[in-house]
Amino acid sequence: MFEFTKEQEMIRAMVREFADTELAPKALELDRKGEFPYELVKKIGALGIIGVASPREYGGSKAGHLPAVIAVEEIARVYPSLAFILEVTQAPLYMLENYGTPEQKQTWLPPIIRGEKIAAVAATEPTGGSDLATLNTTAVADGDGYVLNGRKVYITNGSVGDIVLVLAKTGERASILALEKGTPGFIVSRRQDLMGFKSGDVCELGFSNCRIPKKNVIGKEGGGQAVAMATFTVSRAAVGAVGLGIARGAFEIALKYAKERMLYGKPIAGLQAIQFMLVDMDTEIDAARWLIYHPAACLDRGMLPRDIGKLSARAKYIGGEVAASVTMKAMQVLGGYGVSPEYHLARLLADAVEIFPATGTPQIMKIIQALEIVK
Repeated sequence: MFEFTKEQEMIRAMVREFADTELAPKALELDRKGEFPYELVKKIGALGIIGVASPREYGGSKAGHLPAVIAVEEIARVYPSLAFILEVTQAPLYMLENYGTPEQKQTWLPPIIRGEKIAAVAATEPTGGSDLATLNTTAVADGDGYVLNGRKVYITNGSVGDIVLVLAKTGERASILALEKGTPGFIVSRRQDLMGFKSGDVCELGFSNCRIPKKNVIGKEGGGQAVAMATFTVSRAAVGAVGLGIARGAFEIALKYAKERMLYGKPIAGLQAIQFMLVDMDTEIDAARWLIYHPAACLDRGMLPRDIGKLSARAKYIGGEVAASVTMKAMQVLGGYGVSPEYHLARLLADAVEIFPATGTPQIMKIIQALEIVK
């Protein structure tokens, strides 16, 4: 059981208030439009939500990884699309904060933390998936820079990204290179239409002889795979928190409905069949919460990404499971209204399904855990 600090409770309350006042009234309309919410990103930047785990010298609050997970959870409770954008932004922030040069940090971190610039990580390829060692995107050294060629798929924040951190082969090993918006040869092939996260920007990207200066290498040349793996390990708890938030949102809708819906002159919350479903949902959420918080709390206690591989994989896995399971139970509580758009559950279920492939499928998450268990 975690003992939350006063600062952590204040962050939760602040983000919850923002979600209830700014997001809840607009959620359905935002989803229908399916446009990237630039203004909302700026708002969460101005509130300090983006940089909650980032260093103070670049505009963050250095509150920690657990408060960052809590912030994602509270936003996902109301509008998972924005929570996923926030979660995805944590990956490039982590890369720059932990592996960037002082010049790179000073140039890129403050505007990303303020929500004025959008950042993305481009690792996934059409034939690679979770196998980051199999890369077809190449960056060939040429004078004072690199020439980047290749293709990436399912890149969140891809077309709106002002800075895209690209994983590419530089010789025998991979490196991370920062590609800035407007670079000649940088092509957004198409925006990929997904089942959920309708306000998210998930794209296929192409690179045709893009010239990137050597000063834009993040970390050491040839160290890109290690950087990417550490970053995804850290970010998986936040992916799980998106699922946790979805589950909480669905449960709150079901509980409210059960107390208000009258049948034979009494609220259906008094029916044992409904009570059992509510108990199951509440139990699933509580069990998932501590598994998802755990790796973030470990990082705040000084543990390294390599120490939390199993914990973060488990957090991400359980986040998807609890989101789908609880939302489907909530739909049963509401009966016919469960599939009606104005009750939000259909939207939440579509978003829940999107969590399964994010940063690795459930099966990949199980492999990561199994390898650590049996080693």
